[in-house]
Amino acid sequence: MSRENKKNTHAILRDAAPLRSQAHIFIRDKIIRGDYKPGARIKERELIEALGVSRTVIREAIRQLETERLITVEPQVGPRVRVMSATEANEIYLIRATLEKLAVSLFIQNASNAACKKLTNCFKQLQKSLDKQSPAIIMKHKNAFFEIIYRYAENQVLSSLIDSLTSQSWRWRALGLTHPNRDPERQQRSLKNLSMLHDAILQKNRVRAQSVIDLEVQDAQDEILRLINLDTGGQ
Repeated sequence: MSRENKKNTHAILRDAAPLRSQAHIFIRDKIIRGDYKPGARIKERELIEALGVSRTVIREAIRQLETERLITVEPQVGPRVRVMSATEANEIYLIRATLEKLAVSLFIQNASNAACKKLTNCFKQLQKSLDKQSPAIIMKHKNAFFEIIYRYAENQVLSSLIDSLTSQSWRWRALGLTHPNRDPERQQRSLKNLSMLHDAILQKNRVRAQSVIDLEVQDAQDEILRLINLDTGGQ
């Protein structure tokens, strides 16, 4: 391997997605996984060297992440990873529950048999992922399960609203999966909830499906607030 290739081990491909999109995904995923901790500075020079792109590309990606509320840009300091607060958690989970209940209702109304089969296949993958106890794999399949519901709800305005919350929702989900003090029983409860949700959707029982969404979101919210409280010492 050449010296240049060793230096830019994360250099992004010019023939794939636009450079800004690739840089955005790279930084976003590091924030979601917790590689960049809350409050940490985002150093443009390090990203330029790691990805082999221009300062303009990095700044465009940072602006997008600021819009997604993953980064805050402070005068005289620059971009930092947004600190996760209990107030923000309450707001996000309230909106998440509302949008997910609408998405589930529209999925039941609009989804074809093929879409339902995709949901079932995805749920089976999620079940298997919990046996492996890998946060990254669990998160991947849990995200995929809900993305199928969003996609086949067939409402572009709803999809847009959900997209605006996706990165924040994934960040909270990653925290619940990777925190050293996470509740070891939380994922089993989540699997039980999603199993009930899957069954309610296939039975086209909107009321039951929406009540399960409330149950799952409330459990996730309670766990996140508990973890935030531990990290802040109850402040």
